[in-house]
Amino acid sequence: MNLNYTDASIFRDMSDLALLLASDLHIGHTSILRLKSKRPFWVKYFSDGRLHERHFRSVLSWRALMLAVIEQRQQFLVLQMDERRRLGRMFPPEVMEKLATNAKVRGDMLPVVQLYHPDSLATVIITRSRCRGHAVDALHNLSSIGPVFEPIWIADLMRLNSMIGLRLVRDSRFKTEAPIRTYLAAASKAGRIITGPELQKSDDGAITEKLQQPKAIPVVERIFEVECRERPLFRQMGGRTIYDDYEMPVE
Repeated sequence: MNLNYTDASIFRDMSDLALLLASDLHIGHTSILRLKSKRPFWVKYFSDGRLHERHFRSVLSWRALMLAVIEQRQQFLVLQMDERRRLGRMFPPEVMEKLATNAKVRGDMLPVVQLYHPDSLATVIITRSRCRGHAVDALHNLSSIGPVFEPIWIADLMRLNSMIGLRLVRDSRFKTEAPIRTYLAAASKAGRIITGPELQKSDDGAITEKLQQPKAIPVVERIFEVECRERPLFRQMGGRTIYDDYEMPVE
């Protein structure tokens, strides 16, 4: 399919895809691609005029579907994920609307939603959406290396429940305390996600060091290399990071 990359929306979506394909969400020390799922990941969606229900065992199968949907500009509306009504509780329409609004901004912005795990310290702070609402930017502490700021497929956040029993929920009491720059600066200095009164006492949000990214496992690197050969735009985006969309220079 020949795409017109001069079209702003197509260029934006493909740029977002490049970021997501190069990222590798780690839970603890392990890539999500290497986690053994306890049960299949259920998704109900509307596409091409039909209602579909599928069970995905492979993380990569969802990646492949998203690549086709976004690149080919297909109609694709996710209705349910993992459990009935859970997607709507975690990402209700008003939250998705705010995330989409933030996606139009280049620069610092206020986080929109926080997810947490009631039985652990797992925290995910989300700022904006990507790829037509199928992915988000998140500051999280799911990885063993400490706080990470990266784009994540919403499906990956949802499927952690079926994979390892990590059932994230939305914090309905979450109130934005500062722009994301302040969260990132505090996390970089403290080595953990800072919220509440402790965040209010932090400095002006000058970022002195970017947060580390987990090293992608070989299969992620190979897939990205293949996609780059087929889509030269991806290679052009190879040096781009999530920080570029927030215009956050490291001081």
